[in-house]
Parts: sequence; structure tokens; C-alpha cells
Amino acid sequence: MQAIKQQGGLRGGFNIDEGIARAQQGIADDQYLLDNNIAPLQSFSLTLAALFGLGGIFMFLLIRIFGWLASEQIAGERSDRTIAILLSRPMSRDQLLLAKAVASFLISLAVVLVTFLVIYAMLAFILGSIGPVTGQVAIAIDGSKPLGAGNLVVMDIPVFVLMCLGAAMLGVLCVQAMSLLVSAVTGRWAAIGITLAVLFGAPLVSAIVTGIITLISGSTENTHFLNYLFFNVLTPVSSIAPVFGNGPAGAGTGMNEFAAQIATLTAWTIGFFAAAWLVFHRKQETG
Repeated sequence: MQAIKQQGGLRGGFNIDEGIARAQQGIADDQYLLDNNIAPLQSFSLTLAALFGLGGIFMFLLIRIFGWLASEQIAGERSDRTIAILLSRPMSRDQLLLAKAVASFLISLAVVLVTFLVIYAMLAFILGSIGPVTGQVAIAIDGSKPLGAGNLVVMDIPVFVLMCLGAAMLGVLCVQAMSLLVSAVTGRWAAIGITLAVLFGAPLVSAIVTGIITLISGSTENTHFLNYLFFNVLTPVSSIAPVFGNGPAGAGTGMNEFAAQIATLTAWTIGFFAAAWLVFHRKQETG
């Protein structure tokens, strides 16, 4: 408390009572977690592995690899002139498209699971413990505010891991749906080029636009509309919790943001699959 008063005296405009109230609220929030035996996400190897393995740089790279592979599925068959052979068998266009999508998804799921387990093993080794696989963790509703009784969702650890896995695979599914659409429209190399350009180039352009808008307006709130673009929300697990703890720097994270990104991804995924189905049918009917 004395430190807060000294800071208030040095900064002049700082409200001492407000600072004391914040410190007391922080103590009360921590005590609430202790009394209810609830730990933050960063407390366990398993939940950390879910955050970093299913929502960090690993998923960023894997999603782009999956998109590249999916972009060849229809375009590659057409370029190799094998799609007519496939359709000449007792297989409908819908069955072919569904088989391609399911096979791609299952392969991606296996790779994601292996990646998650490897990261979990690494974190367990670094932290010196595999940690509990049961129990409960606290997730902030709004990452810009302290984790406390009025700003948390309590979730069982296995449920949290499954939620992260489902969200990660939704991002994979969205990319594969987009890639299928591109693959149904263009040839092999064009499909690969367009897919990689969208997955690598579009986020870069979006980041530049975000920087310009923030510089002009002085606030990042005016750039939130960019989160309605699918390539900005392909790793929704990253939005569950801020990297450096709750606080103003954690704006744009938390369960509210996570739910919004899941809804956005779901809408884009359904739209991409519907468009891919329509285009594929039209292409095959017209030859």
C-alpha cells in the first residue's frame, strides 16, 4: 500500500484510493481462487500444452500446411485426369467430395494430436511434472480484466483440452473448406498459389491495416472488425488467455472473444463447404 501511495505522489494525477482499491480487489480475487481450489490455466503442463500446442505458432504453421495439401485434392485429380475415372465408378459427386474432405480431416486430426502430445511431453519435462489431468481451471471471460469471481469461467481440465482440440480442428476444417473451393475452381498450381497467398499474405496485409488504423485512431478497438475475416481467427485457442497474464495488454482475449471467433469460423466453414459443393457440381456438369 505504501508503494502505491508513493507512486501516486510521484505521478500526481494517479488516484491513490483507486490504486488501493485495485490492489485489495486483486488480493480478494487471488483468495477466491485459493478458497475454491481453482488454478489459472498456466498452472498445469496439460493446459499449457493445450494453449501452446493447439493455438500457438505450431497450429499457425500446421494449418497452412493442411491448406496447401487440401488445395490439391480436386485440382490435382483434374490435372492428372483421374477425376473422370473416380466418378465413373459407383460413386456420386457428393460421395467423392465427402470422401476427400473426411480423409483430409482425419489425417490432420492425427497430426494435430501427435503435435499436442509432443508439446505436452516437452512442457512436462521442462516443468518437472506431468501435472494433474483432473481438477478445474479458471478462464477469464475478459482477458483485459483481473481473474476473479466476477470474471471467470470454471472448467474441468479434460473438458478444456477437448474444447481446445475442437476449436483447433474447426480452424483446420475452415482452411480445408476454403482450399477445396479454390481447388474446385482452378488448376493444381493456381490452387496452391492462391491458397498460400491467402493464408500467408492476407494476415500480413491485415496486420498492416491494423497498424495504420491504430496509428490514426489511437485505439485498437477500431480494428476489431478485422476479426470477422476468417484468416484472422484460424487459431481461436490463442484468444482464450493472454500470453503475459490478465490486464490491459490482454484486450481481445478471454472466453467472450473465443466464443465470437468460434461463431465466425463456423459461419465461414459452412459457407466455404457449400460454395465448394456448388462449384464442384457445376464444373462436372459443364465438363
